[in-house]
Amino acid sequence: MRLMSVVLLFILAFFYSINGFAYDESKPSYTPIVSINNKVNQLLIQSESTPTHTELMLKENPIDFQKLNPAEQYLYLMILANIAKIKGQHNEVITYLLEAQELEPIINEDQLSQLSFLNLYKKLARSYAKTGQFKKAYDANHAYITKYDVFMKSERDKYIFELEDKYETKRKKDINTLLNNQTELKALEIDESLHNEVLQRRNIYIISFLVFIFLLLLLRLLSMNKRIHELSKEDMLTGVRNRKTLFRYGKSAIKRCIENKVGLCLLAVNIDGFKGLNEIHGDYIGDEVLKRFALLGTESMRTRDIFARLEDATFIVVLPEASEDEAKAIAQHLKEKVAAFNFDYVGIHQQLDISVSIVELSESLNNFELLLNTAMNVLYEMRDGDNNQIKIYQQ
Repeated sequence: MRLMSVVLLFILAFFYSINGFAYDESKPSYTPIVSINNKVNQLLIQSESTPTHTELMLKENPIDFQKLNPAEQYLYLMILANIAKIKGQHNEVITYLLEAQELEPIINEDQLSQLSFLNLYKKLARSYAKTGQFKKAYDANHAYITKYDVFMKSERDKYIFELEDKYETKRKKDINTLLNNQTELKALEIDESLHNEVLQRRNIYIISFLVFIFLLLLLRLLSMNKRIHELSKEDMLTGVRNRKTLFRYGKSAIKRCIENKVGLCLLAVNIDGFKGLNEIHGDYIGDEVLKRFALLGTESMRTRDIFARLEDATFIVVLPEASEDEAKAIAQHLKEKVAAFNFDYVGIHQQLDISVSIVELSESLNNFELLLNTAMNVLYEMRDGDNNQIKIYQQ
């Protein structure tokens, strides 16, 4: 029996030794902690407060990136990220931080748990949030909180170890055990608090994101509705008021002027020879001429005036609180402005002229339709006779 026991112990020891060697061979290689150049540490601290000054220092005294060890390269990339951040280049920040993150497998884990290295995830979360990548921002922030929790636990363990090492007597060890238990209890409370905080943050991020999407869609909808409403008022080609808006605004302006007992003039403006010009040069050039004329007309008007396109090359101008002399001055200004404009850029090497008829609000001409019809009749008479003139309707 004794001999069998010895043999059994020998066999167990043999298998244990084989398993132990197999385990040792499967162990990953140890990555040592490397020293950090003091210059890199100083530049990192400086880049947090004065990144612009740090950038100037690097230009004057550049650092050879290839000569740095992996940990120094990691911190150097964080310096570059801080410089890019102050310029608002958040995509560049993300690129630098992700390059640094790729170095983590060849850096000691204890070294990576230091605050100067952990801050990478906080910076990454902020830059993702600035570029609208909220899911990645949440993941990076979650990684930071998790790693920071590990760091705090490590610091606490170091503190406890130092206490145990300092006090050697059994009595003091018992006190340290009691403190350790209290610390662990507090750590559990902190862990629970951090966990609740993470959950709260996650819920806040989700709610904020949903609110943001809702507001974005609401603003988009309001913007589209506003644009549709504005487009319904505009002439599709020239961008000035269209016929429908002209009648609505014109009637309103006349009613207001009659109530306030102030004057009003209506101008009918036509581009002379536009039909022939359009036939010679084509619709595209004709459209460009109309667009440019509309722009020149808008620039010539007062803020309260209504400038609209009625049809083809005919435009209507409603001038509230304007006498015949003031209306004629505005018409003359528009005429000179069109005549002086160079249309060479669209292939028209001739001066464009306009004809303008002016009708003033009166007791007999006291509504928009009468004013418009009268102005158009005067304009038609000018087409049959001499163009390129300004004519005031005389009752």
